Amino acid sequence: MSAPRRRGPEPMANYLLAVTGPSAGGPLAELVEEARASRPTDVGSVALTHGWTLTWIARRAGQELHPDGVFTGFAYDDESRAFYFGSRGIRRREQQTDAAPDLPGCFFSARWTADTLDASSDLYRSMPMFLTTEPGLTIVSDSPYVLLRLRRRLGLPITLDPVVAQSLLWRNAMAAQLLGTRTLVQEIRYLPPGQRVRLALPGGRSSADVVVRPLAEHFAWQGNSYAQTIRTAATRIASTIKTVAGLGPEKARLSLSGGKDSRICLAATLLSPEASAAARFSCLNTHPSHQRDAEVVERLAAEFGFHLGSRLPPEQRRAEIWHVADPLGLWRTDCSLAYYALKMQSFGSRSKGNFAITGIGSELYKGNYGLRSLASVVSSVRERTDADVASAVEEVAAEALETAGIPRDRHLSAEWHYLAFRNALHGGRFVPVSKFGIRPLQQRELVGLSKLVPAEQPEGMEGPRSITDDLLVVLGPELAVRPFDDPRKTMPPERVEQRLAVLGGPVTDEDCDAYSVLGDPRDVHDGPVPTLTLWAELRHPRSRLDRESATAALDEAARSIEQSPLATSWSDLLAAGRQYLLDPAVRLDQAQGLAGRAISLAEVLEVAS
Repeated sequence: MSAPRRRGPEPMANYLLAVTGPSAGGPLAELVEEARASRPTDVGSVALTHGWTLTWIARRAGQELHPDGVFTGFAYDDESRAFYFGSRGIRRREQQTDAAPDLPGCFFSARWTADTLDASSDLYRSMPMFLTTEPGLTIVSDSPYVLLRLRRRLGLPITLDPVVAQSLLWRNAMAAQLLGTRTLVQEIRYLPPGQRVRLALPGGRSSADVVVRPLAEHFAWQGNSYAQTIRTAATRIASTIKTVAGLGPEKARLSLSGGKDSRICLAATLLSPEASAAARFSCLNTHPSHQRDAEVVERLAAEFGFHLGSRLPPEQRRAEIWHVADPLGLWRTDCSLAYYALKMQSFGSRSKGNFAITGIGSELYKGNYGLRSLASVVSSVRERTDADVASAVEEVAAEALETAGIPRDRHLSAEWHYLAFRNALHGGRFVPVSKFGIRPLQQRELVGLSKLVPAEQPEGMEGPRSITDDLLVVLGPELAVRPFDDPRKTMPPERVEQRLAVLGGPVTDEDCDAYSVLGDPRDVHDGPVPTLTLWAELRHPRSRLDRESATAALDEAARSIEQSPLATSWSDLLAAGRQYLLDPAVRLDQAQGLAGRAISLAEVLEVAS
């Protein structure tokens, strides 16, 4: 008889930061005191200057606070060649530099002085940031749903954004997550990469501001040699994986497919005998439609001698896994209002430092939206979609990009949009259950390099799509010539030799040192926070994330929408969403996320002012 599944906590967000002025505590202060009495480990508080109070809600909240800041998660710094785990680790970094963290990883960070509080999260926004602010009150969380329900409990206005609602009628994967910083709730804003919250403390009645660093500046290419930039990125990818693998057996867990992106991660791992011996390799594409993925990965494992699957004893593997008690509820609390595909990791690991490593990030270079401008995308929308819907899409998306310093007609502006929104929100879907996800292909210098206009591209570069090919060539030339899921991806040996000559030959294990590790993975506390579950007043019964429960949730949402002024405009999308859910040939997590859009809208309609 198999062991029973070990259930984890109820669904809810990772963190909530609330900063209240001297006269703005009221109902929130009461909630905090109730939480402190029932779940003291979830609550931490700090008295700031000028009468402000900071409250931090998270798992083991007190361990993440320090005298002038809060930090949850992990970061790594390729320049300093170091990993930082938890508040203890990042404090070691702050003793060496005054700069606030602006690093890859998965974290949220806030720091304060006598006059100012600044809050941000990791470079690529694996850890999301949503903001709601009123005079004397600023609240930040990774969950817009938490902010929505908390505003309701505090008696604050909740206003549906009709333009955002209209934009969701565009049935395209680009609209399967936020199209801009605006959400369905006018009072709740998303902060993409390059943006941070700043609160001026003097006066005690301030609302928070959003400080914006232009995206093109934030990810500017600083190099002068294409070959050196590729080699530096490749060594950093390999060093990152080598460091994680060095944390212990099967701490580096690579998910492989028959494609090129995971092949780069595989090549980087196999570069080091120690890393390849310690890592766990698996192919999770087991659906019949992905049979080719499994075939390719199995052949590679046989040829290159790496083991597929875990080597840990079965009882140890079972003991370390916990399962989400309410997967659909977790999707509501952590995805709705931001990421609409019904896609959710429904399990986590009790063992700290088990890193999920995937090839997400390569589309930052090779393109996800056809290497086009946003103006070109909008023109296509206008040709195929209702004019009002197209106008809403343009308003929401272009406004967000232009705020970030990217004009809608700029070269590759649609790919800048991908960086700011889909890459962040889709790439961070592991966060509701774990902070231990790493995307080594996301390389800051390569982002800026890939966005150069052709006339500015350095010698040796053959366009943005060549970047991933060249990473694979220098990390694993022998893997570049092996079969892929699509024969067109396989590089001829003579082509590999040609590129190696341009790029200075292959990278070796001697080029890739493991980084130092500051702090301990056990200092990273992740997973849903029980206090926030209580604050959000979840009203739905526990449900699996399957067709039956998703259809029931969509039907409930449809009843709410059909009683609203949006009934007519949303009728076709509701019908299409239900058709997709009932069709077994369509994956439940299909990219357009039509059912999730409707469920999200209904959540707002229920409580809107």
